[in-house]
Amino acid sequence: MASEIQIYSRRELDALGMSDRAIRRAVAEKRAIAIRPGRFVTASEWNDLYVEARQRVRAAAAADACAVAPIHCHVTAAALHGLPLFRIRDERVHVLSRADRAAAKNRLVMRHEDAFSDDDLEEHNGFLLTTIDRTVFDLIRLLTPEAGVALADAALRAAPDAEALRAAIEERISRASGARGIRRARAVLAFADHRAESPGESVSRWYLHVLGFEGIQIQVTFAGPDGTEFRLDIKFRHGWGEFDGAAKYADPAFLRGRTPQEAFLDEKRREDWVRGRSQEPFARWMDKDMPDARTLGAHLAAFGITPSS
Repeated sequence: MASEIQIYSRRELDALGMSDRAIRRAVAEKRAIAIRPGRFVTASEWNDLYVEARQRVRAAAAADACAVAPIHCHVTAAALHGLPLFRIRDERVHVLSRADRAAAKNRLVMRHEDAFSDDDLEEHNGFLLTTIDRTVFDLIRLLTPEAGVALADAALRAAPDAEALRAAIEERISRASGARGIRRARAVLAFADHRAESPGESVSRWYLHVLGFEGIQIQVTFAGPDGTEFRLDIKFRHGWGEFDGAAKYADPAFLRGRTPQEAFLDEKRREDWVRGRSQEPFARWMDKDMPDARTLGAHLAAFGITPSS
């Protein structure tokens, strides 16, 4: 199965002239990473990966090493579906096991003895995993609300029919009344919005909700010069807000042929235009500005944007 970085088996490394001793030395010196017994990656490539990509690489290694295809679930299934894992550090491969066949978990694999049927499963890019509605249902019961909102927003945005996906998840929630985390799942799904364009934007929206901001609008257009239109992440009752992801000025889709410096200047001109024409404050923030809701609130207050303003 395809992986985002090269995975080497012990046999392949042997063919490249690496003895067991050389492999152990490479791992000890942190030049190589053993992502599971007998499967290795180079540390330089591994260290450049986000948690979602690490999950996919570990899943590929697990599938390659297993005689019977594992059923990926929870955070592993989410990563394979292309969903964000906001501030999740769990790099274990999560798999479903039938209760009568369950094996003990270990530091590399987390086995879940949850009930499932064939309708809960699908094949995706060569992996056997839980369907996207089952995956979202499983996780929004367990994750922090902000991580759950980021996940649900992204799933709805990627779905061919967002409301059909929402209905499928709602049906699962209704059938699991009284189960662990159902109240949280219900609240997260009700809050989820397919218009959110990034995990940071989703989490920002949840934190603003926690802080008591009301009347917030998202993805709002504002008339620009010469008949153009600007789209902004958040409209407060009195003010504007934009979440800037760390990779924004390196993303080709955002740059559209511009240099990062040109894109930054365009954003500055856009911000100045909106602030000047609306006569309202304009705040920007990044992930480092919102480790929690309270810190984001303090950041916004410095710009004169508060729940009561």
